[in-house]
Amino acid sequence: MKPPITILFATMTGNAEGCAIDLELALKERGFTARKENLAHYDASSLARESIALLVVSTWGEGEPPDDAIPFYEDLQVLKAGSLSALRFAVFALGDSSYDEFCGFGRNCDQLLENAGATRLLPCEVCDLDHDERLPRWACELADAIEANAAAVE
Repeated sequence: MKPPITILFATMTGNAEGCAIDLELALKERGFTARKENLAHYDASSLARESIALLVVSTWGEGEPPDDAIPFYEDLQVLKAGSLSALRFAVFALGDSSYDEFCGFGRNCDQLLENAGATRLLPCEVCDLDHDERLPRWACELADAIEANAAAVE
């Protein structure tokens, strides 16, 4: 049985939301149950109730989260080690390589999730303007990793 997937997105200009929509469609085509939520309305402590969380997030300015994701990010930073030990995750980070902290928010979320005990399904995928071209390959690799992980658990 395929586990349910929660896709969490944070965006300033809409690119990450568009990628989250495309990711949800790609996963549903592979037979997964997936839902997406804006990090603006999602509490980091809720991650403990998720089986799989996929973050599709943009970076704003010099590595900061989008404005409406700041509360989530602040809460993520104070989660205790081991508090997300049942969570599997992956991060698809959008950014602009002309900035020093390229994909800073996504990279930081990836590290903070690991610090809280979550298990990484794939390395953090960092994208510049090529996110539309990279998402289909990443979605396929991700679906394969989730299926392999689920088969290993059974």
